[in-house]
Amino acid sequence: MTRSSRRSPTALGLRLAALLCLAIVAAPAGLAVAGPRVYDAPAAPAEGSAALAVPPPPPAYHTEDLGWIEFAYHPSTRDRVRPLIARADGIRAELGALLGRDVLAAPVKVRIADVPAELDDLVPGGLAGPATAVSFGALRLAVLSASPRLGAEAPDLEDAFRHALAHLALDEATGGAVVPRWFHEGFAAHAAGDHVARRAQTLSVAALRGRLLPLDELEARLPDAGEAGSVAYAQAADVVRFLVESERRQSFARALAEVRAGVPLEAALEAAYASTGREIALAWRADVARRYGFVPVLAGSLLLLGLLVCGRVAVRRLRDRRAPPPLAPRRRLRAAPEARHRPARPSTVQLVASLGVRHRNEADGDADIPKVEHNGQWHTLH
Repeated sequence: MTRSSRRSPTALGLRLAALLCLAIVAAPAGLAVAGPRVYDAPAAPAEGSAALAVPPPPPAYHTEDLGWIEFAYHPSTRDRVRPLIARADGIRAELGALLGRDVLAAPVKVRIADVPAELDDLVPGGLAGPATAVSFGALRLAVLSASPRLGAEAPDLEDAFRHALAHLALDEATGGAVVPRWFHEGFAAHAAGDHVARRAQTLSVAALRGRLLPLDELEARLPDAGEAGSVAYAQAADVVRFLVESERRQSFARALAEVRAGVPLEAALEAAYASTGREIALAWRADVARRYGFVPVLAGSLLLLGLLVCGRVAVRRLRDRRAPPPLAPRRRLRAAPEARHRPARPSTVQLVASLGVRHRNEADGDADIPKVEHNGQWHTLH
């Protein structure tokens, strides 16, 4: 008895260690099945219980049913919700074109609150987290707030609506299969066009500085909340943009079909694009270098050159305005020409007299003696 009692704690410890090892080995498989969800597209609360039923909207809410989608919104948000209702069919068509299949065919419920505090009443079991736009794929439910949380930027209601529907459409296209968070959030950000300019700036700076992340690090680097200034967030959306571009859209649809059949995303992408994960990453980096590296640098150089030329012209004009006007060239003053008086033309009598005087002077030697003509005769003065 004493010997067996001494060995029993050791045997118990070995058994506990074995159970712990089995739990550690089995844990990754369990996590892979459950899979982490995106912060604004979490798993439905209390799945498999009665809490899955979507609560009815508050009595004060207005409702409008388009068949495939039902809107329920606070009366104060009517002016902002009416454009969403008008564009809902077009947004569903755009999502179907991106995913390569008809999506959101089953009824979808959209709840739009006036303030974030009302969101808890629209979600079964309440809403956990700071998001003001959340999608539940299992419930086919999207809840949005028309107002931001304290200290946050006011949301663009249409972008939030597009983002929420994109999460629901991707869940439907993949059959709710487990996909990485960066892929889920990247698709929603690309489909909604969230912060396009800011994401492009972030990627451009990261590309020029050589700080782009490897694709296998996106999952760990993705922020808990969507931050447009995050490199991981911007990169996730751009990778999806690269995968879903027009010439590669059919491959994207084939990859989603493989995921729906139970194939992991990485293997599905390699099979659909006939490339390894490394080759896909290198092709995306080359596209980023062209789109966010060379083109912005060229555009920036041309812009800088244009600014320098314009600045030089502006400085020259400014100098011309400030410079004193040039002195007018001096002109020489010319004296007025003297008036020349032409002598009066002599009469015939004067010509005859002068000729006669000249003749007498030549004939008469005493030309110095004064003479006077009278009645045609000349008289010498004494």
